[in-house]
Amino acid sequence: MFRLVFVAVSLVALTRALPTTKDVSLNDRPTIHTTTGWLQGTTESCGLFCSYYSFKGIPYAAPPTGQNRFRAPRPHPGWSGTRDASEHGASCPSGSRLSPVIYSQDLVGRRAVMVWIHGGSFSGGNGDSFTYGPDHIVDDNVVMVTINYRLGALGFLSTEDHHAPGNYGMKDAIMALRWLRANIGNFGGDPDNITIFGESAGGAAVHYLLLSPSARGLFDKAISQSGSALNPWAFQTNPRDVAFQLARDLGFNNIQTTEQLINTLRNVDPMALVEATPGSMDYDIPRGLSPIPFVPCVDPPGTTGDEVFLPRHPMDIMTDGSFNHVPYITGYTSAESLVMIRELLLDPSVFPTINANPELKVPFWWNVPPGSAAAQSISSQIADFYWGGVPLHNDIREQWTHYLSDLMFLTGIDRTARLHAIGQPQPVFYYRFSFDGSLNLIKRLALLTAYPGAVHADDIFYLFSVTSIPPPLLPSNEAIMTRRRMVRLWTNFARFGHPTANQDAIIQVNWSRVAGTQEFLDIDTELRFDRHPNQARMDFWARLEAQYAQ
Repeated sequence: MFRLVFVAVSLVALTRALPTTKDVSLNDRPTIHTTTGWLQGTTESCGLFCSYYSFKGIPYAAPPTGQNRFRAPRPHPGWSGTRDASEHGASCPSGSRLSPVIYSQDLVGRRAVMVWIHGGSFSGGNGDSFTYGPDHIVDDNVVMVTINYRLGALGFLSTEDHHAPGNYGMKDAIMALRWLRANIGNFGGDPDNITIFGESAGGAAVHYLLLSPSARGLFDKAISQSGSALNPWAFQTNPRDVAFQLARDLGFNNIQTTEQLINTLRNVDPMALVEATPGSMDYDIPRGLSPIPFVPCVDPPGTTGDEVFLPRHPMDIMTDGSFNHVPYITGYTSAESLVMIRELLLDPSVFPTINANPELKVPFWWNVPPGSAAAQSISSQIADFYWGGVPLHNDIREQWTHYLSDLMFLTGIDRTARLHAIGQPQPVFYYRFSFDGSLNLIKRLALLTAYPGAVHADDIFYLFSVTSIPPPLLPSNEAIMTRRRMVRLWTNFARFGHPTANQDAIIQVNWSRVAGTQEFLDIDTELRFDRHPNQARMDFWARLEAQYAQ
C-alpha cells in the first residue's frame, strides 16, 4: 500500500550556537552562520505579498559511507567559505544525503519551529519542497524544517548485535534535531519550541522519537499523522532473519556470521541494496499486516549510551509511561486503506488466497497457533463482522479495506492515543480526518472517488503546497477552508501547545484533550468534537484481543 501511495505522491511531484550577525543585505540571497559553516539561501514566493527565506541541502552529518555504513551518524566536520544552499541534494535511498531544509519568513526573532519527517514506508521519499512546499505553514508565523534520513536497508538493517544494531535512520533524525537545537535560532526559530510532525512512516517515526531515551529534550511537541510504532508494518520483529535474506537475495549464500554479513554488505553498491529490497507487491498476503523488511526494531542487548534508540518493545515503553512526555496530536484518515482496492486490481490472487487460507486474517502478533480452534474462531468472527461471513469477492472490496484500515492503522493509533494520555500529564489530542474534497489528490489519482472518505496521505495536500498541482481553486471551494483549518490547527499547536488555543472565524470549536473517553476532533466540512471514533470496530478488536491474544 505504502509504495502505491509513494508513487502517487511522486507523480505530483550539540551546544546551542551563540547569536550571530545575519547578513541579509542582499534580500534575495541571505547569508547565515551555523556551527558547521556559512550558508547562503534564497528568497521564495508563497503568494501575493508573501515570501520566505529558503536554505536547502544543509548537511548535518558526515556521509554514512564506507565503514560508517550501518553505524550511527557522525557529526559533519563543517566546510570552509560560504555554502550555496539554493538547491536540494540527491535523494536518500542511496544513503548519501543527510540534510535538512529550513524555511523562515524572518531571520530575526524567535518563532515556533515545525520539523517535518516524510513518509514512504521507511524506504522511499524525501522532504524536498516539490512535495512538501512550506507556503501555507510559513505564512502562519512559524519556521518550517524538513529533514532527510537513511532509508531501507541502509537506514534500518540490523543483525541484533553490535555489528549492526539498526535504527540508523532514526538516529539520523536525532542528530538532525541536535543540529537544529544548536542553530535554528539563527534562522528566526525558537530552539525551545520545536514540534516534530510526520505522516505514515513519518508519523511512526515521530512516535518512535517519543519512545526513545536518546531523543529526550530535543523537541517540545509532536504530531503523528497516520502512523504509530504499534502499526504492524512499522516494527520489525525479526531483523536478523531479514538481514540474512537480503544477503541471499544479492547472491551471497555462504555467509555464516553477522560480522561476515556486514563486512560484505558494506562493499555492495548502495543502489544495489535499494534495488534488492522487496517492493510492496512482494510482501506476503495480506499486505500491510506484517512488518516492512527494514523498519525500526529494538536495540540489541548491551547497547549503551547515546547509541540506545529503542531499548524495549514499544508497547512496554508506553505501558510503563517511560516515553517522552510532551503535548501530542495523533490521528488518521477516515478511509486509510481504501487505496488497497488498487492492489486487488494489480494482484487478482489476493481474495482467492484469503478464501483458501482464512486464518491469514488473524493478527500474527497475537501468537495464535495456526490451525487451532482459536484461529478458526477469530477468522470466522472477522469475516462475519466485516463482510457478512461470505467468501471475499469484488462486490465487497470496500468492506475488505475497512478490515485492513483497522489493523494497519486505526487499532494501533487508537491504543497509542489512550496509552499516552494515561501515561503523561501533558495533553494528547486525537483526530480523524474525514474531509473529501478537491485536494484529496491521492484518492483522485487512484480513481477512488466513488467511495466515501479520505484515503491514506490525502491530508498531506491540506498542509503543503505540492509543485504543479492542484489547479487553482475557486475561493468558494470547501477544500480551501479545510486547508486553512488544518494549517491553523497544526500551527496553533506548535505555537501554543493547544490546537484550538485561538478561536476565530476559521476555528470555532474547542478541541479537548483525551481524558478517558477517547475524545477526538472530526475534521470534515465542519469541525466536530466527539468521543470514541469508530467505536464498534475498535470494541470488536479489543474484545477479540482480550480473549485470544497470547
